[in-house]
Amino acid sequence: MATLIEQMLTKMGLRDEPSMQSKTLELLRILELRSANAPLQLNEYAKTVLCADIATTVLGIACDMEQNVKLSTLRKSHYNKHKRIIEKILDVNKIVGVNDICVQLNMTEVSQKALELLELYKTIMAKESANDENDLIHPQYAAMAVFQAAKILKQKSSKAKIMNFSNLRPTQWQQLELRWNKFLTKYYKETSDKKQRLRVGESNEETESNAEILKSQSCVENKKRLASSVEDYEQWKKRILAKAEEQLRHQLNEQQDELGIDKENLILGM
Repeated sequence: MATLIEQMLTKMGLRDEPSMQSKTLELLRILELRSANAPLQLNEYAKTVLCADIATTVLGIACDMEQNVKLSTLRKSHYNKHKRIIEKILDVNKIVGVNDICVQLNMTEVSQKALELLELYKTIMAKESANDENDLIHPQYAAMAVFQAAKILKQKSSKAKIMNFSNLRPTQWQQLELRWNKFLTKYYKETSDKKQRLRVGESNEETESNAEILKSQSCVENKKRLASSVEDYEQWKKRILAKAEEQLRHQLNEQQDELGIDKENLILGM
C-alpha cells in the first residue's frame, strides 16, 4: 500500500509535501475499516487518489483537481460523487467556506460581499452549465469570492494567504481568477445596475407617495379653513339684524336732529 501511495503521490506532484504520505495512508486505513461491511465499488488506484486528495484538504495543500481525476480513471462526476462519500465516511467532509476564510484572515468586513458574489456565481454557473456537474462546494470558489470581494471593496488582502484555502496551484488559481474576472465584468455590473435602477424606482415611488400625502393633507387643511371661514347662519342673521337696527337708529337720530333744527328756525322767523 505504501508503494502505491508513493507512486500516486509522485504522479500527483505531492510526494515531497510534508506529512502527505502518512496522512494518505492513515485515511486509507480508516476507510478500509469503516467501509468493511459495505465495500466501495472503487479500485485501489481510485481510492488512493481520492484519499490523497482529501489529505491535501486536511493539510491545507494545493493540488491539481484535473490531474487527480485523470489518475483515478473515473469520470469527473463519479470522482466528485465518491469523494463526498469518502469524506462522510472519514468524517472530514467539513468544507471551508467564506466565513471560515474571513475569520481566519481577519477579513470579516468583506464576508457579506463575498457571500453575495459566491451566490451570484453559483446561480449563473447553474444556468450555464446545466449538463456539467461542477463541484461548486469546493473551497476554491469561496476563496476566490473573498479575494474578489476584497478588490471590489478596496480592502487590503494577501492573495497568497487566500489562495492557500483554495487547494489550487498558482496556475490553476490564475485560470480561476481569469474566469471570475470575466464573470464579474459580464454579470456583476449588470446586477449592480439593476439594483441601482430598483433603488431609483423606489425613491421615485416614495417621492410620488409623499407628494400624494402632502396633496391630501393640503386638501384637508383647505377644507378646514373653508369650513372655519363659513359663518353659522344664526350668527350671520343676528349680525345682519344688529347691523340693520344700528343703521335704523342712526337714520332716526339724523331725522330727529333735522326736525329740531327746522323748529328752531321757525321760531326765530328764519
